[in-house]
Amino acid sequence: MKDNEFKKLGPLTDKTNSFIDDLHKSGALDALLNELKSVTNQLPESYSVSIDFQLNVCDSNKETSVPLLQTGFVAGKGIELYRHYGDTATQKYLVDGEMCIIPDDYCPHCWEEWDLKFMNPTCPYCDYRLGKEIKYLLDDNTCPWCQEGKVSIDNPTCDNCGKKIDGDMIAWG
Repeated sequence: MKDNEFKKLGPLTDKTNSFIDDLHKSGALDALLNELKSVTNQLPESYSVSIDFQLNVCDSNKETSVPLLQTGFVAGKGIELYRHYGDTATQKYLVDGEMCIIPDDYCPHCWEEWDLKFMNPTCPYCDYRLGKEIKYLLDDNTCPWCQEGKVSIDNPTCDNCGKKIDGDMIAWG
């Protein structure tokens, strides 16, 4: 999705997450979460059960959606109830020269799931290619391979994982 569209959705994502926090803190979810714990204690030890909340954006032209927020509560036998997050960090891309932002494991062109783009540089759904129609926008020198090390135009080899960044796949911002 285009940068300006994504920015419009940020406040809604934050408010939704805060609303779920507030519901939990207020006790409004207590009966439901107690039932969740009770049921999971009756199931095999290898089972866990979650109650999830999602905020998705759907594009009817693309006939698909992308998640902006995936969170919920998980319980299991011998496991303390906990809050989980399943959403992926967002990433900026240049798609046909236009900046887009989308969860990192989705194609910024067709919005279908596409993980490990540097190892699999062609989207399996729309055939857009990282390094051709799509460029990974790197604006803070964080290594796109390990997300922990640093890379730069002058030194494209990550100081943490040792992977070398292919300059054809990157747009430096």
